[in-house]
Amino acid sequence: MKWIAFIALAFLSASASSTTLPLEYFTKHGDYLDLKLSPDGKHIAARVRTENRIVLAILETKTMKAVSGIRPPNNDIVHTVNWVNNERLIFEYAEKFSQLDSPVPTGELFAMNVDGSKRELIYGFRASDAQLGSRISNKDNTYATQEVLSYLEGDDDHILIIEYPWQLIAMTYYDNRNKKPIISKLNIYNGRKKKLETLPHAHSYALANKFGDVNFMGWRDENDKFYAAYRENMESPWQSFENTFDFDDTYVPLGISEDAKHVYLSGRTGEDRIATLFKLSLETGDYEKVYEDHSTDVEFSIFDKNSMPAVGITYPGKSEYVYAKGDSRTAQIHKILVDAFGNQTVRIPSRTQDGKTLLVHVSSDVNPGEYYLFDRDTLSAEFIWANSSWIDPRTLSAMKPISFETDDGLTINGYLTLPKFAEKQEKPPLVVMIHGGPHQPGTRDFWRYNSETQLLASRGYAVLQVNFRGSDGYGSKFIRKGYREWGGKMIDDINAATRWTIDNGYVDGDKVCAYGASYGGYAALMAVVREPDMYKCTVGYVGIYDLTYMFTESDIPSIWGGKSYLKRVLGDDEAQLRDYSPINHVNKIKANVMLIHGSKDKRVPEINSEALADRLTAAGKAPVYLQYRQAGHGVYDEENRAELYQGLLDFLGENI
Repeated sequence: MKWIAFIALAFLSASASSTTLPLEYFTKHGDYLDLKLSPDGKHIAARVRTENRIVLAILETKTMKAVSGIRPPNNDIVHTVNWVNNERLIFEYAEKFSQLDSPVPTGELFAMNVDGSKRELIYGFRASDAQLGSRISNKDNTYATQEVLSYLEGDDDHILIIEYPWQLIAMTYYDNRNKKPIISKLNIYNGRKKKLETLPHAHSYALANKFGDVNFMGWRDENDKFYAAYRENMESPWQSFENTFDFDDTYVPLGISEDAKHVYLSGRTGEDRIATLFKLSLETGDYEKVYEDHSTDVEFSIFDKNSMPAVGITYPGKSEYVYAKGDSRTAQIHKILVDAFGNQTVRIPSRTQDGKTLLVHVSSDVNPGEYYLFDRDTLSAEFIWANSSWIDPRTLSAMKPISFETDDGLTINGYLTLPKFAEKQEKPPLVVMIHGGPHQPGTRDFWRYNSETQLLASRGYAVLQVNFRGSDGYGSKFIRKGYREWGGKMIDDINAATRWTIDNGYVDGDKVCAYGASYGGYAALMAVVREPDMYKCTVGYVGIYDLTYMFTESDIPSIWGGKSYLKRVLGDDEAQLRDYSPINHVNKIKANVMLIHGSKDKRVPEINSEALADRLTAAGKAPVYLQYRQAGHGVYDEENRAELYQGLLDFLGENI
């Protein structure tokens, strides 16, 4: 097909080069973030990063010329954007506060026409016209965060939202979801809203069909146990989902089909409790698995026009696909696209209302992401944009999936990235890059573009990424094997992977450094405690170094279900918590240490790094310390990121 040759051309147009790529290629944020097609396909809404800000551009699809746009005031950014109809869009800002380097969403909702006219703040704590000098207000200031439940087919003037009221604590409002949420209908032109009902449980969510019927609800109690409820119509009482459909509490409703006859649910299956999707018939109560068997969790789904899952994306190593049973045009098209794009990761984030034009996103370990417009009828594709457009994929280094078996018989998976031209050099030094989390959805390493991995590989380092027990993606049984093993078997898995990489001759075993953020920062320190002779250096970035601080200093205990989460995954054995805390083992640390922390970090307060630095200094092992006073749980500002990663490279250069 003609369009395949075009795609190949996109990858072969430039010559590969071994020249060292500039640091800023990896420290600055991507430029084209996400695109959305209008229902009629005539326009594209694009969030675009320029001058360290994110703006909104509305483009004419045929010419790709801008017809309007939004540049937020101050240093705010456009956080989300969605089409409501062919004429009107809604979007949110994230606001740049002076005390933080990362913009924070405010819960407010804006709307405008495709030509930029009739721009309104239609929802939020500053929505009242009185704030703009009007004597008569037709909108209320709402101290809450909204989420869209339905775009209400047949009603071009309204959307259905769920409101999460904020809680006022010591003169500050917090979106902690401790109050019962409210279902409301919101006018997208004038901001007037009508309250429809209040859900009976705090910390709940709701599902609505395209007509606005809210028939499903889910929530978690303080012990983090999940519940769900169903009702036949808006006037019916809520009934236990488990009793109504004979399900247990591991099935979580996620969405409703366009015809409102089916609901799809996430659930777990098999001995390893692998995450997959199920389809439930609301007419018969029967359910079936959407996808054939797969060995790892389905991480993403691509949906048919009728809002039913058609393609599942899973990562046993590289990205792989499972297809829904039955005759799906979306699945057929996806198979063609995967073949044409050389088995990269192919997603379909947006399409026109008639399904004729699809927006296709393609990415891989060496491709930060590209967008194409695809015509369903002619099977032709047109290149639109590339994220991180300064990156030539052929200058980057491939991620090699690896696996090995631990001493206790568990299979551990991960990725090894060798420098592009490593075969022409001596064995490269190794950076063991440890992911954060753990135990939470999405907290694992994937076969995908990672700017840190590619930066290190571009400087001649091999990078090992390990999905140790407790990581997501391999079933809930694998996750639970990490409970109360933060400083035990989880660290053993990381060190075993490091030893496997050395023993198999990939790297120079005398030049190894550990590096990670959040839990990964903790693990980077704990790894060198457990194996002091294996590592020459270690880097902890916003890490936890005294596990008792998780209960006394972190914001997790104040989050709904947070205390039960910590008790479940860490336990309350004080002796074990002390033993699993790197701060209590500085005498065992032989590696040189670098610590990086943001002073505004609430998840892992800086006291962790400060206390560890004091202990190391007292023991004559003073660490290199990078402090960012306006950063939270990770550094966002591009100038600071450049300083951070140059500091990291300098530290690695001095030690390995």
